[in-house]
Amino acid sequence: MYIKDFIIFQAVVEYGSFTKAAAITNTVQSNVTARIKFLEEEFGAQLLNRTTKRIELTEAGQKLLKAAKELQLIIEETKSSINGNTIIPKGIIKIGCIHTTAALRAPSILENFTNNYPEVEFRLKTGTSLGLMKEVLSYKLDGAFVAGGIKNTKLIMQPVIMEELCIVAPSATYQTLEQLKNTSKLLKLIVFNNGCSYRERLQSFLKKMEIEKYKFIEMDTLDGIMNTVEAGVGITLMPVELIKKHYSYRQLTTIPLPKRFAKIQTVFVRRKDFPVSEGYHLFLQIIINGYKA
Repeated sequence: MYIKDFIIFQAVVEYGSFTKAAAITNTVQSNVTARIKFLEEEFGAQLLNRTTKRIELTEAGQKLLKAAKELQLIIEETKSSINGNTIIPKGIIKIGCIHTTAALRAPSILENFTNNYPEVEFRLKTGTSLGLMKEVLSYKLDGAFVAGGIKNTKLIMQPVIMEELCIVAPSATYQTLEQLKNTSKLLKLIVFNNGCSYRERLQSFLKKMEIEKYKFIEMDTLDGIMNTVEAGVGITLMPVELIKKHYSYRQLTTIPLPKRFAKIQTVFVRRKDFPVSEGYHLFLQIIINGYKA
């Protein structure tokens, strides 16, 4: 068993492809396949679930990935202590972010990233808070920006920014919370799918207002939600800053919420047990600072 075997395994996981892993590790695909097979035989367990569309870690694979990263970290830190050079982050960083705050903060994240760490490949995935948290727990993401009261003993949570939320409605319909409460129509809530913190917050608010006549209409994209609201189909819940920066020209009304429902914390989450180098700590700080910008 060689250190290169762990490097090849990690490349397969990070790039999700035997072909890309071969190119990154300067070898051929047949050798990548052989080294993964060797590792599976050595550890007596299947490390990867392979289909025509994707490669996913098994539980044994997750443990080996953690060990591979720890080994790489030891090597990097030893090299640094011997030659006195600062560790320069390389490879791939996979970060998740909820749709709304990605629209607000992603440009700053990318600007800080490209300026400070040009040797790292950055991938940003959008999704719901619950979905992104699950991907962090399953090692598919290195970390994620999520909203709401995230509670999991396996995660480290760092507060990043406090967003102020508001109800967004078509200009021609609702203007106040009182109009919402007194409407005789069935309210249509234009939202992301289950696991979205804003969706849950809107539902909690309507319950507090004793509004029971509503139904969800799910959308996959932020623009899809905003276009549907502007068309007069229903209402949604969004950050005030998002509407001001990106949708102020639209035929939309923003309705303020009581403070209890208006404020929601955005946090950065990552696994507690995942090895992180000093260079990677600095890199995460750059991302978080960029997110606040």
